[in-house]
Amino acid sequence: MIDRSKIDDRKNCVFKSAIRNLKSEIAMMWYVLIGLSLSLACVVGLQFFYMLYLERISDERKKRISELERHSKQLTRRLAEAERQIADQSEILETMFDEYEEEEIWADVIEDR
Repeated sequence: MIDRSKIDDRKNCVFKSAIRNLKSEIAMMWYVLIGLSLSLACVVGLQFFYMLYLERISDERKKRISELERHSKQLTRRLAEAERQIADQSEILETMFDEYEEEEIWADVIEDR
């Protein structure tokens, strides 16, 4: 007959090895969880620095837009001045040419040749 103590020893040994395997699995899960949490922390850090980069680019673009708006206003003023100057010169030329008759001028040029 098989001795009861040997059977109990075998059961204890099986239970102990099962417990050891369970503990090693739990320890392995902890390592996996630590690795995942560190990976997620890295992703969060990367996203944080990317957001800072995007914010800086946004600020630079806003500054550039304000510079372009100022330049546009300056060019608009210059264009208005140039148009006014052209209109004044056109009026002066019209008054000068109104004093002379174009037909007589051309006739004089043709006769001189």
